[in-house]
Amino acid sequence: MNAVPTISKIDKVDFLAVEEIELRNGIMLYVIDAGEQPVCKIDVVFNAGTSNHENRVLPSAVNALLNDGTSKHSAGQIADIIDGKGAFFMSACHMDYGITTLFSLSRFARDLLPLFIEIFNDAIFPEDEIELYKTRMKQQFLIQVQRVNVQSNQALLNALYGKDGAYGDPTSIADYDGLSRDKLVDFYKANVQGAPQMVFASGKIGEELKALIVQTFGSLKVKQPEKAGPAIFGKVTSTKELIEIPGKNTNQVSMRFGKLALSHDHPDFWNLSLLSTVLGGYFGSRLNKVLREEKGLTYGVHAYITQLKNSAFFNIHSELNRDNRDEAYEATLSVFEGLQSKLVEKEELEMVVRYIKGSLLQSFDGPFAQSNYLLTSQVLGLDQNRAHRYFDFLNIVKPEEIMATAQNYLNENSFYKIIAGV
Repeated sequence: MNAVPTISKIDKVDFLAVEEIELRNGIMLYVIDAGEQPVCKIDVVFNAGTSNHENRVLPSAVNALLNDGTSKHSAGQIADIIDGKGAFFMSACHMDYGITTLFSLSRFARDLLPLFIEIFNDAIFPEDEIELYKTRMKQQFLIQVQRVNVQSNQALLNALYGKDGAYGDPTSIADYDGLSRDKLVDFYKANVQGAPQMVFASGKIGEELKALIVQTFGSLKVKQPEKAGPAIFGKVTSTKELIEIPGKNTNQVSMRFGKLALSHDHPDFWNLSLLSTVLGGYFGSRLNKVLREEKGLTYGVHAYITQLKNSAFFNIHSELNRDNRDEAYEATLSVFEGLQSKLVEKEELEMVVRYIKGSLLQSFDGPFAQSNYLLTSQVLGLDQNRAHRYFDFLNIVKPEEIMATAQNYLNENSFYKIIAGV
């Protein structure tokens, strides 16, 4: 007979050692030399996020096309070299930053570093690759923009920040039509070429590879990227009355409640983080139990806080049958009221705390995960010790604090309410 596994109490997260090195050109290098497998990951961060340009698709295009050819290698040659070493290259564009990443067996990293540097420091953006990218992305956009969850998310960002705000989303098909090689090259030269902000190396690094990374990145000629971009908040015209977005031949609607969240140094920050989990942040959350399990109104509902470099927002989202929208709206408000008027029971609070602690541990599982946590901390200006602080808070939090937070922050009139697909 199999024994039932015991539940272990989690008191803290363990950080791996991080070595911080300021290179001779001013770039900060963070090294986490750990792990059992002979693999490594190198991340390079640029000030090249979507918030850095009024055309939000331009930074994404630049990041996506970095490995489509340099002055020395074609896109096919780059792919052959990387694949031949069993390595993997990727680039991504977030709101606040762009990032290029190399995954490699540690023993091949020496051979691939020069090509990795070449990809982001000598990209040439061939016209034919740009046209292929535009065609592909326009097709994807036309499909995506019909999805009600995409429509409601775009409407929420524009309500919070304004279409012309850095975190707004004014994207249209015309933005893709407006992409040109000249515009891509201008943004690339201003924000990517010779402009790495930080480098993160994690995994089996070793002294020899670390010395090579220091020498390679330290010898780059660097410049400060252009900082000019849209202001964080643009012209906000939406009221906090219900925003309805018409749908086309769909029975599905997307419902969102959204508001600006607290900064990470606010006294109520941890309370609101915990409240969002109780509300809709895990499988046993209040909203999931009521809207999904009890009433069968949705396949899932989620509440979460999105942290940005210069802001944060609280988002509650569900997708529903159109006929259920009014009932789901009222049920959501009833969950708000329940948290405002009645203390969370001890058993529920303990379950939520265990879930959050387990999720935190998962985000520290190995050098790659810890490097991601460190990268987010540095780029967004967050306290690197916030996980420890959250653990300390979770160990002493009381139901009365959750109820007080719900009373302060779950007021219906403080949210933008959006239903797309009506």
